Amino acid sequence: MRKKIFLFSRDPGGANTVIPLVKPLKEKGYIVRLFGKDAALEKYLKADLSGFNIANFVKNIDIEYIKKFLINEQPDFIITDTSLDFIERYLWKAAEDLKIPSFAILDQWVNYGIRFSKYNPSETNEYNKDKTYPYLPSKILVMDDFAKQEAIKEGLPPDRITVAGQPHFETLLKKKLSLQKSRNLREELCINQSDFLITFASEPVSKDYQQSGDSGHYWGFTEKTIFKELFNGINEISFKYNKNISIIIKLHPREDIDNYSNMVSPLKRNKITLNVIKKTNPTDLILSSDLICGMSSIFLIESIVLGKPTISIQIGLNKENPFILDRRDILKSIVDQKTLIKQLESIIIKNNYHSYKFDFIKNPVNNILLQMEKFRCQG
Repeated sequence: MRKKIFLFSRDPGGANTVIPLVKPLKEKGYIVRLFGKDAALEKYLKADLSGFNIANFVKNIDIEYIKKFLINEQPDFIITDTSLDFIERYLWKAAEDLKIPSFAILDQWVNYGIRFSKYNPSETNEYNKDKTYPYLPSKILVMDDFAKQEAIKEGLPPDRITVAGQPHFETLLKKKLSLQKSRNLREELCINQSDFLITFASEPVSKDYQQSGDSGHYWGFTEKTIFKELFNGINEISFKYNKNISIIIKLHPREDIDNYSNMVSPLKRNKITLNVIKKTNPTDLILSSDLICGMSSIFLIESIVLGKPTISIQIGLNKENPFILDRRDILKSIVDQKTLIKQLESIIIKNNYHSYKFDFIKNPVNNILLQMEKFRCQG
């Protein structure tokens, strides 16, 4: 009898790790049931995949309803992403109770432990006092050995952690963008072809940590304080060199569309255009941009993989840097305005940019499938 594999993701980054598994699993003869929630469903559609909205099957997102759902689905194996939502946690717990093996794939080198705890990001202080993990899948699949060691230091059980790689990175390497498509994208966004295009990858820092105003920030900054620093630097360079610069604020899918509304209007400048977008294909946007800026988003890592000039800005940082490339001494985050302006000037005016080498685990999809089949045989 053919085995049934249940796949689930919620966030865009998580969907990017699950999507590459669908075709290989089917080719191996498995029945694949692809479920999702929120932004993941849109990702499935863009990948020409038909995914089910789990909200149409589960009345309430709690363990008992999830358990009834899994009893009805009868999967032989469960593979999920690791968003900061609780639905994955309930899936792992329900699967454990029903003796269904489950894998959870990490897509980022951050927030290792809290994803498996009883806390959400706004309760990080509480989590730091109570690092216990009541929600654990059979295996946590991580991107590399560096991630494994950091996860173990966080207190996750070593016997549950397996290095498999990040499936999305190999998908990125296959992505090409024609010059015409790049021009078309700029036209759609009302950007002059000759403008220097900077994309700022925003993150829902304020929302996740329930912050407002300009003080008392968990990380020492928010997406808005960082963007202000970036804009001020760009404005200084644009004025000094009479340079036309276009800025795109790429919202994270969990950000409200009006997150920057009150901020953008006063920032109008003759030589600077500013747009806030949410729906554009992120990979196409990276390839069409001249420079990618942000804080610690995986969007920055994707940019490095695609060979684009990239800057991580964390002015005000008061904790250990969440950006993996900084912690690995590959790309250091900028933490002061003077250095930011110098770096922007070097890239925008002098076209001087250092190429960063980021090695990642190869054949991640194959690794995940081998681990799954190995685990099934052991069970």
